[in-house]
Amino acid sequence: MARVIQERHGRVMKLINNDPAKRNAFGLDFYDSMIPAIEAAAADDSIGAVVICGAEGFFCAGGDLNRLAVAHKFEFAERRQGVDKLHDMMRAIRACPKPVIAAVEGGAAGAGASFAAMCDLIVAETGSYFMLAYVKIGLTPDGGATWSFTRNLPRQLASEMGLTGGKISSQRLYDCGMVNRMSDNALDDAMAWAEELANNSSSAMAGIKRMILEAEEASLEAHFETEAVGIATAMKSKDGMEGTSAFLEKRKPKFHD
Repeated sequence: MARVIQERHGRVMKLINNDPAKRNAFGLDFYDSMIPAIEAAAADDSIGAVVICGAEGFFCAGGDLNRLAVAHKFEFAERRQGVDKLHDMMRAIRACPKPVIAAVEGGAAGAGASFAAMCDLIVAETGSYFMLAYVKIGLTPDGGATWSFTRNLPRQLASEMGLTGGKISSQRLYDCGMVNRMSDNALDDAMAWAEELANNSSSAMAGIKRMILEAEEASLEAHFETEAVGIATAMKSKDGMEGTSAFLEKRKPKFHD
């Protein structure tokens, strides 16, 4: 069984978290499959966007509790191994120059919630939920959960998620702006959105994604400089010249990259 199924749909790469018997819970085999899949999509100029979903209608149940239950028997370095791989996967999503869309069906629990939150865009199924259940088993979060949710939600809601470990409806996160779209057909709508985005200028999207990520840490003056260099460079790029010409000529642009 392929742990991560890769499906090519035109300029969109769909990556399927494939272990439905465990509600697509994470394991070392998952990281070893997903990280190179994301990196390959990032390096492939013929791919314009990535969609990540879970097999059989459930996004991800988080870490494998069978492994967590015996983790106390391992040395500290070994206990960190899986967490470090999880974090490497999150870094791969952020480093990918293409937009990465999470299609959340069913639920995104534990590190699965962190996984969805690290994506650039989220389309969630009506009735789905997010859940940071770590506190219920005496653990603290990983996968950047306390970073992502604190930056994207009111502190009180992020605290509720972490301190209670209860289910938070995707609709509630949508109302707060963390989920982009709610849908009765989340995967289909995520794929359609990805196809739309994939027709944009890849170089422009890569620059926009990089600037948004850098803005989280940069001062305003430093970011003014980043944006000035970026747009002045883009003005002379093939896509920049094509895009502005197409707008003035009232036609659809034909981007080169």
